[in-house]
Amino acid sequence: MKKVTVIILMFIILAGTFNVYAAPSDNIITKEKAISIVKDKLGDIKYDNLSAQYREFTNKDSVWILSYTKDDIFENTSITLNAKTGDIIRYNYISDYNGGKNLSRDDAKKIADEFLNKVRPTNLSKYKFDNMYKNDTYREYNFKWRREENGVKVLYDTINVSVDKKTGYVTHYTYDWTEGDLPTLKNVIDINEATKLFKEYLRPRLVYTVIYNKNKGDVKLVYFSPSPQYMINAYTGDIIDVNGNKVELKKTGEEKITLDKFYNKSSKPVTKDEAYKIASKYVSKDYELKNTAYIEKYAGLDLNVWTFAWNKVNGIGYLHVAVNANTGNVVDVLESTKSDLSISISRVNALKKAESFIKDNFKDVVPYLDFNSNLDTNTREAIYGYHFVFPLKQYNIPFINNGITIDVDGGGNISAYTYKNYDVPIPMPSNIMTQDKVTDKYLKNGNFSLKYYKPEDKNIIPVYTVDDPIYSNLIDAISGEIIKPY
Repeated sequence: MKKVTVIILMFIILAGTFNVYAAPSDNIITKEKAISIVKDKLGDIKYDNLSAQYREFTNKDSVWILSYTKDDIFENTSITLNAKTGDIIRYNYISDYNGGKNLSRDDAKKIADEFLNKVRPTNLSKYKFDNMYKNDTYREYNFKWRREENGVKVLYDTINVSVDKKTGYVTHYTYDWTEGDLPTLKNVIDINEATKLFKEYLRPRLVYTVIYNKNKGDVKLVYFSPSPQYMINAYTGDIIDVNGNKVELKKTGEEKITLDKFYNKSSKPVTKDEAYKIASKYVSKDYELKNTAYIEKYAGLDLNVWTFAWNKVNGIGYLHVAVNANTGNVVDVLESTKSDLSISISRVNALKKAESFIKDNFKDVVPYLDFNSNLDTNTREAIYGYHFVFPLKQYNIPFINNGITIDVDGGGNISAYTYKNYDVPIPMPSNIMTQDKVTDKYLKNGNFSLKYYKPEDKNIIPVYTVDDPIYSNLIDAISGEIIKPY
């Protein structure tokens, strides 16, 4: 049921995208049975309205989604059951009740244990509590159990329980289980060889990025690990992507910091009319201005900007430009137009088109762009066109929120592009850990080890990676600690 995880999380937004059938098949539980299972495990849920949905997905998973709501106060309990096994795989509780408790983590853990004993999924005995996982929020304690077989964890097979600190209620619960036979662990490469491969091809890279805390963004120096995208096949030692396909990567070299290579921008406050004149250089005559706005804390940063938006007069086209009101620098440009969906250009020639467009239209930032970032991109033919990313570097360090993206359609036309150069102070690259030291700490803190993993539409294989590759790819450049995703 691992694939249901992503599907259910996106259900509300993408409802109707998947194949849905009006009535369940003969080999799955009925709606009445699903309701009965919930009552047996969780007791009577107080509600005024109950709605039920049965959904089948193209990967053959099927679920019942039960939603209990009350009329007098805002309260909703949403429960998703595996329609074949009857396991409760998702539970979400939302209420306006704020509560007055101040639970300790130990007390909240007892509540989480009690909840698990109630829902008791089929394979609960194969999960072990992760004492090291403490990714709590200001309102909730979060607990995680990981599936472990033969002393090896199964990647992404987890049980998660969240407990509200103020109410003591369980607010979220998820249960993920990967179907399939576990492969033999004979003839796998050892941890030392896997570590060597990681340090040669996958060790973290130093980058600037915006880290958000309570909707406020600050630029930080971090090490960025590519492990969410790549793993090491424990049978072959190949670097593979999340689909299990082998990828060819260059060995990572030592990063070089060039303190004198810093993009110096202007700094002069501008009026709306002055900002409009600056922004207008990006617009052609066949566009008309649709709206103007003044925005404070743009993108959650310490940016006050004038923004201008144009639409194409005849045809499909949109242009947005944001100018820093305090410095007069362009911090954001987005333009899109109609795309040619037929492919008649190679990726190599499309990349040349993108590079030529940048050199013609963004001459001042060309010396600071990373033109090598697209060389290792998957070279398989695209369906509708090609997407290229050119990060902007400061002190020869990529600022991954800044830079230029170019979309080249199948006919070789620039169908869309963005330019971002957030004009905010950035920290000097000083007192930071070396790549080697931060890599060693990352591998230790992330529990780099042998795992079971199931790529999409393939059998389970043994891989080397960290416990939470999706959520642990940013590392503080000074302390070496993994940065929490929120």
